[in-house]
Amino acid sequence: MPEFPPRPRQRNQQTWWRRFAMSAAVGAAAAFCLALVRVLMIERGSDVTSRPVVAGRATQQPEHPHTAFEPTDWNLAPVAWVYIGTLVLLVISCLVLIVAYPEALPDASRALHINPPGPRLQTNPQSDLQRFRAAEDKQLNGYYWIDKQKGLVHIPIEQAMKKLAQRGIDGFPKAQP
Repeated sequence: MPEFPPRPRQRNQQTWWRRFAMSAAVGAAAAFCLALVRVLMIERGSDVTSRPVVAGRATQQPEHPHTAFEPTDWNLAPVAWVYIGTLVLLVISCLVLIVAYPEALPDASRALHINPPGPRLQTNPQSDLQRFRAAEDKQLNGYYWIDKQKGLVHIPIEQAMKKLAQRGIDGFPKAQP
């Protein structure tokens, strides 16, 4: 693994007390959001008598007088406030972390420092493919000796196909011209 040189100390490098102050700010924001949730959901929603009475409920004798029930649906305003508070807390937390640790974002290098294990067969596949196709084209479209003693010569494939079409193959019917 490559070793990186030690980082030079910056002039405005943050000290421990600044990081502690940032953490306290995040904690205060979290406490504020929790207090907001408590006020909106618990203290406002605990008054059962402020809810509308179900029709005919006042004339009936309750079976369990100390048991409460929910006669209506949830109020969506506290849920929306909790959602907004959570989003605000997340945004503030991200900003506080960016301010507290400014050197954390650019210190991670995304470049490949370690070569994958061998064998690395193709280092430049485009040029390898071009060389391969050039060698195939030379072999298919050129003249060269196959066996000089027997007098066998390789001819280009286009010329060989024309000769075969003119002469035909022994044992096969010939095509009409």
